[in-house]
Amino acid sequence: MSALTIASVWINAVLDALVREGLDRAALTHGLRGVVDGRVPDAGQIEVSLARRIWRRARALSEDPLLGLRVGTRLPVQAANVVSVVRAHSQTFEESLRHMVRYQALLSDSGRFAPTAREGGLRLTYEPSKAAVSIDPLQIDSVVAAAAGRRPRPALVQLVGRAQADPARFAALLGCPVRMGAVQATIDFDAAALATPVVGADPALRDINLAYAESLLAGRRQMDGLCQNVRAAIGKLGPGAADVPSVAQEVGCSPRTLQRRLAQAGSSFKALLEGYRMEEALILLVESQASIGQISRLLGYSEASAFSRAVSQWWGASPRALRQARPLER
Repeated sequence: MSALTIASVWINAVLDALVREGLDRAALTHGLRGVVDGRVPDAGQIEVSLARRIWRRARALSEDPLLGLRVGTRLPVQAANVVSVVRAHSQTFEESLRHMVRYQALLSDSGRFAPTAREGGLRLTYEPSKAAVSIDPLQIDSVVAAAAGRRPRPALVQLVGRAQADPARFAALLGCPVRMGAVQATIDFDAAALATPVVGADPALRDINLAYAESLLAGRRQMDGLCQNVRAAIGKLGPGAADVPSVAQEVGCSPRTLQRRLAQAGSSFKALLEGYRMEEALILLVESQASIGQISRLLGYSEASAFSRAVSQWWGASPRALRQARPLER
């Protein structure tokens, strides 16, 4: 499993929106790694599984079935950073959507929109990424609403699960027909919507920001490739045996070169090893019957107490609490 993250600018906007909906920031973020005083540092990232836990906590704190849609429709344009600028200066709405699809990885690895042509229009299907914590329908709603909640309106939105829910309230909020109970969330735009000109678009400003977005995307792909190779080597060697020299040999470079390249990618061997351990720890706690002591030894911890401290610092809950909460997390 590769390292999956969400940009701080996006998750902070989501947290702000959840707070505006009446949820307590401390209750949403307490104990989660990378969150300081209820926010992610502006230049940082947060692991996808941690972000998904925020949405799980939001569900536990709110009884509003429209919470995800409300958050998504009220996110500021700054939440999508350069992607918003590129979209705002695309010549047509279709071009705007295609740029969103291309650059979505700059914002989040939690999922992606896959476009397909459909009856003269376009369907966007949201495909969540696999992570230690499964995605909550409220989070999917928020992503769909961020893409569909502005003009021109979609011809149809389909939301996952909740087949018995009345779609009328969801439709009223999005301003378009909504169907509930879908296996995957989808957004359909007809040909007229796709052809809608973007008012005030500046092609020169679009091109400048397209070049910037491409450079960010290329750097992201290079970083992801290296980090994925390192995590694959850790998995092959085992987290208890993997160290910088052995992983460098697997990757095909010297230990010094590996450390330098990871630093250039904004990471480190220690961070990737601990991330790998914590993702595996959650999976084993949720899906296996192995004891906490057995899991700690499997992941290379000399003592169960050290493992428990690491889990609590990373996930904001003890191994026992995570295991007891398994129906919620999965």
